[in-house]
Amino acid sequence: MLNELHELSISLKNYNLLQSITHPDIGNVGKNDCILFELDDNGIPCALRILQKEDTAKLWKHSKGNHNSFPAIRVQKPLLSSKESQKINDAIWNEANLSQKIAMLSQLDYSSINLECSDIKISNWSLNQLNPVLLSSQPEFAALKQLISIFPRKGQQSVFLPKLINLLHKEVLQCEQEYWINLIKKLLIGTYDSKSGKYLAGCMTYYDMYETTKYKNLVFSSETRHALIKLLNNNNTGNSNKQALNIISPFSGIKTIGIGEKYPNPNIPVLGQTYLYSKKSDTPCLSRYKMTGTMAFQAGEDEIHDINDSLAFLTESSRKNITWNIMADSNREKPNLLLAYLKDDPQNNALLAKILTDPSNFEDFEEYREAAENVYEELCNQVLGNFDDVIRKNPNTKVNLILLETLDTGRKQVAYENSFTAERLRENLLKWNEASKNTPPIEIRISDKKGIVFIKPICLGPSNICQLFKINYTISGLKKPIKQSDVSLYEIYKLYMPNLQTERFQVLERFFELTVKKSRWLLKDTAYKMILDYALPSTKQSITQANQAAMFASLLSILLYFADIRKEIYMSNTAFNVGQFLKLADMLHKEYCVQVRNSGNKKATLPAQLIGNEMLIIASENPVEGLTRLRDRMKIYISWAETATGENSGLAKWILARFEEVSLKIATAKEELPQHFNPVEQAQVLLGYLANIPYEKKDSYKTNNSNAENNNV
Repeated sequence: MLNELHELSISLKNYNLLQSITHPDIGNVGKNDCILFELDDNGIPCALRILQKEDTAKLWKHSKGNHNSFPAIRVQKPLLSSKESQKINDAIWNEANLSQKIAMLSQLDYSSINLECSDIKISNWSLNQLNPVLLSSQPEFAALKQLISIFPRKGQQSVFLPKLINLLHKEVLQCEQEYWINLIKKLLIGTYDSKSGKYLAGCMTYYDMYETTKYKNLVFSSETRHALIKLLNNNNTGNSNKQALNIISPFSGIKTIGIGEKYPNPNIPVLGQTYLYSKKSDTPCLSRYKMTGTMAFQAGEDEIHDINDSLAFLTESSRKNITWNIMADSNREKPNLLLAYLKDDPQNNALLAKILTDPSNFEDFEEYREAAENVYEELCNQVLGNFDDVIRKNPNTKVNLILLETLDTGRKQVAYENSFTAERLRENLLKWNEASKNTPPIEIRISDKKGIVFIKPICLGPSNICQLFKINYTISGLKKPIKQSDVSLYEIYKLYMPNLQTERFQVLERFFELTVKKSRWLLKDTAYKMILDYALPSTKQSITQANQAAMFASLLSILLYFADIRKEIYMSNTAFNVGQFLKLADMLHKEYCVQVRNSGNKKATLPAQLIGNEMLIIASENPVEGLTRLRDRMKIYISWAETATGENSGLAKWILARFEEVSLKIATAKEELPQHFNPVEQAQVLLGYLANIPYEKKDSYKTNNSNAENNNV
């Protein structure tokens, strides 16, 4: 991955896009609830705010790894003595309401300071590293300069802490939010830790100047952060390690200053804190050659900082869906980070990352209702429209794709990477878009307050495929999530974005087998519920089931397309019409039960299973056996339909007419009914069972057709 990012950094430099926006000692605070204290010009805490995790994550800090952090400081030991901590039982606290918690904290002795609490200070290392700020006259540093000047040094906490505690005491007496009081309690007296036998706070705090017109921008602002990064990079204060030495760059082969003992560890979307390079320091096979830790791979200091800046460029929040996006992981529950960019045009605004992950993503059911149609085609047009000039100039320019997964905190690795030409990307997207239209007429109905909503197969992407194969479905269609996908990311991208068309054929058979096996119970149950009740209820579970069934139907249709089986052909094939035949069998069985067994009462109970649904799995694997068993059981229902009369016989007559049409297609098909269906044919059976029943509208069937539409086709 470093190689690709090094090439990107060169490209960004060529386009004057590489900005100094990262520094190894400056990063994000991380997601924690946090108390932000505001100090006046004399260093006295005069106000505080409680920040929730999402807001804290936007703050910056200057630190050496996890140490010497400023102005964000995690206070590990409570501000008050253990004698005060013992006054409040944690179990009783958790059960108390807001007013009771305020009463408990009001009884503490706020003059009983914990002398062991020495976390709140600015270290000598921080003072040395931030000295250029004190020497600068830039107006962006006014608040930060003042904070550094007044903040307590080592040994000065005994003066600062009473003032901080006094402010917290005032806040306790007027607190109106329970999560505020919980965080203040945590800082004041901590929580008992049974392992250490001590009270621990572990509370994140942040320090800034009190907001006045005196300062152009406050310490926590992005203006301060960006100005500080630029200042420190220009003053070259970042590389304070003593192990920096002249090395031969593994990227350029040129002699340069090595990165030394510390690689950057940026906090990037999806993955969090990430070390660009990490190595266990005592690996025997390396330590014998004195190549411990980062010395095992030394790259140029400037090169690594450029790589870090390139990564920051790709993962900037405004470039989500363009150069980065969230992607499902095939082996873990945590998501991956996908990076995608055009090597010769890195600033291109094509929604490349979106179309390579989740092109048809909808946040909610209402959004699906409004925007499901043609969303993939519109996205294709956006991407290819932005690529048009690039492809015209050089169709062989490369698109780089990198997927990063989490191993543990800090350590990430490449889960998948590939590069393909822009022209290949164009061909693959157009082909996939065409393949997505290979579906038969399928409408999964959802009944909600606004009426019937039709969930149709939409064009799915790699993330959808990965997630579909991380679920097992039971006989009743219920889902059981599993941690590991049945298909790998490597296989998914071979199907979706192959470098050569032959790569797709290599995985096609496996995808047919797995998709049929994985989807059959879900599709069987979804179609059956519509036959029974016309539409699924608008519950979260049913909407999820409908969406997943629609995506499986789309995937099966796409696979058939790449097997050179078009819907115009397979809808006339025996296998597809076996599925249609089974659906009609269910419809006729249901109508018989309503009219004969239940005397026309549509609300009365029906059999636990209708005959077509009962035979679906058997007939999809062994069609001769399945249809033979079905024929014997169908005689009574067909005889009734042939002789039925009256106003309630219309639907039965319509079903019987469709039976004749489907039976004729099966009987006159070029291929004979085989003893066994292979996975490709099984896919067609499932699609046939889920698809609508086609018919020609004729005057003689006008009444019957109307009945059919009001029930189920």
